[in-house]
Amino acid sequence: MELDIDNKEWQDALQIINHTRHSLFLTGKAGTGKSTFLRYVSANTKKKHVVLAPTGIAAINAGGSTLHSFFRLPFHPLLPTDSKYTPRNIRSTLKYSGEHCKLLREIELIIIDEISMVRADIIDFIDKVLRIYCRNMREPFGGKQMLFVGDIFQLEPVVKEDDRRLLQPFYTSAYFFAAQVFRQTQPVCIELRKVYRQTDSAFIGMLDRIRDNSATQTDLRALNSRLGATLTTNDNDLIITLASRRSTVDYINKRGLDGLPGNAVTFTGEIKGEFPASSLPTPIELHLKPGAQVIFIKNDKDKRWVNGTLGVVSGIDEDEGLVSVVTEDGNEYDVERGIWENMRYTFNEKEQKVEEEQLGVYIQFPIQLAWAITVHKSQGLTFRKVNIDFTGGAFAGGQTYVALSRCTSLEGISLKNTIRPSDIFVKTDVVNFARRYNNRGAIDRALSGSKADREYHDAVSAFDRQDFDSFIDSFFKAIHSRYDIETPSAKRLIRRKLGIINTLKAEKDRLEEELRAKDAFLKELAAEYTLLGKECEQENMHEAAIRNYDKAVRLYPDAYDAIRRMEKLKKRKD
Repeated sequence: MELDIDNKEWQDALQIINHTRHSLFLTGKAGTGKSTFLRYVSANTKKKHVVLAPTGIAAINAGGSTLHSFFRLPFHPLLPTDSKYTPRNIRSTLKYSGEHCKLLREIELIIIDEISMVRADIIDFIDKVLRIYCRNMREPFGGKQMLFVGDIFQLEPVVKEDDRRLLQPFYTSAYFFAAQVFRQTQPVCIELRKVYRQTDSAFIGMLDRIRDNSATQTDLRALNSRLGATLTTNDNDLIITLASRRSTVDYINKRGLDGLPGNAVTFTGEIKGEFPASSLPTPIELHLKPGAQVIFIKNDKDKRWVNGTLGVVSGIDEDEGLVSVVTEDGNEYDVERGIWENMRYTFNEKEQKVEEEQLGVYIQFPIQLAWAITVHKSQGLTFRKVNIDFTGGAFAGGQTYVALSRCTSLEGISLKNTIRPSDIFVKTDVVNFARRYNNRGAIDRALSGSKADREYHDAVSAFDRQDFDSFIDSFFKAIHSRYDIETPSAKRLIRRKLGIINTLKAEKDRLEEELRAKDAFLKELAAEYTLLGKECEQENMHEAAIRNYDKAVRLYPDAYDAIRRMEKLKKRKD
């Protein structure tokens, strides 16, 4: 999907990210372009930024690092009262390198993808880390701009029951928006509204009602009319099963592969350097046969396929290391092994920019068996024909919505089980938080503030380069746009900037004193050379006298006696 310049919500979100310091929660229904927005910002923003995600596979797909590796988060609940992470003890507990501390201070924008799966305590921990290491305890997230991307109506944070009991005294919910930091500040919430995946308005309306827990009996009847439906296929159309449980997926894929003639060929992936086994995007041992249904799990650099494209293996050449795949569009491609990188962020001091450092790579074919995949793995993907297998029922909020919204039309769905009202559930706190979406007043305040932010920024830049005319001009424009100068942070900044004048004056006085002392020393030394020149004159050593007078003048240009005597000797010589 390309950037939609006519999408008002998209443009508002870009304006806030590029021209303000406001944090933003960018959300939207399935198929509205959240991932496209993230990739666009990451590729085009001039701000020093990092892209993070809660899981290894999500981080790899987003082109970034995991939250846990970047912040060195432990995997247990992060309780606000944990003594290991107090401002006094956190440095000795986390043991960040000096390079990593510098990186945290220099970052301007932190992007977190799949935010719906991030727990509230993790958000508070990130807030604490940034305040401490950025030496800015008063501002949320240490003054950094945060971009949260995701849909809280889709998959929720996974919290074990023991962890839930530990977190309950501190948090009303596991969702990221229940973090305590949001009692101090609220991100601007923009919901993308234009759906690009589906075009049937009736189906889109049904999905909307399932998403926000307002599905009607009519919606359920329409959905369940697809129970056991036979999906018609044309040309190379493929049907994929979305199942709520991993065991169901493994069974369907094994049955599909075993049902094909011949022996499976095993391709073993290769890990070079550091690459966590839990983050492997495709099996380390990939078993394939001609006729196997597969899904691409990585965008092709030549744009022949994208993450989520379905196809059938048409041939295998073990000697050449190639697998041929015919996609749903009827195109046949020779697929080579792909490379996934495990990256970490570093700060380039010389060039003053955030860079990615490769820790390791994983090499394997960018495909995996796909007669079936889990609903969880299907998030963000689009299919034409889908079997939905909810054997045992839906067990997570948003699971039914995610499964149904993967398909481009209702006619492309076949249900193995009846969708029951209990399979469609959304937690009350999610619905309540969503009421903040697209608050025009909050968006307009953030956008109007961008003008003031730019003017204050220009004023500070002009002051730093000692262009005081431009400083005065920008400063008064900023005051008229937004009167910030009486806020504590503004007072601290003004006090610090004006303190530079006193520092420079003291430095000037010191240099002038040094200059006076040096001038007196050189004057005294020049006088000694002048005296030597006079003694040479008395001994009729005129050349030596001229050289001494010349040294005196070079040391102290105002040595007039040396100048007068040197000129007199030179005339006599001529």
